Amino acid sequence: MLKCNSLLYINISFSISLTVPAKITKLQRTVTSIDGGETRMACTASGIPRPTITWWRKDRERLRGQVTSTNTRDRVTSTITIPRVQTRESGVYICTATNVESVREKVRLTV
Repeated sequence: MLKCNSLLYINISFSISLTVPAKITKLQRTVTSIDGGETRMACTASGIPRPTITWWRKDRERLRGQVTSTNTRDRVTSTITIPRVQTRESGVYICTATNVESVREKVRLTV
């Protein structure tokens, strides 16, 4: 608050909004599993606001498995777990991290 004279006061306020685009910071590019075994693929991304992560298959086939996420203040790790993985599930999986921007990276699963 600034005092200009004995009768006039000026109140100045402002806010700053910081954004940092999503960035995938950790991802295993190739995963090899045995038929019938359990497979895990993890993707970690950072940014402000904290990104959300989605998984999909490049061939648009339905994802089978459970996706779990662990969050910290500005980072998220999303893991897809496929129990009893089968040979037909081999292929390219896409991790997409989104906040103010989107980035995607590929993981190749070989069974």
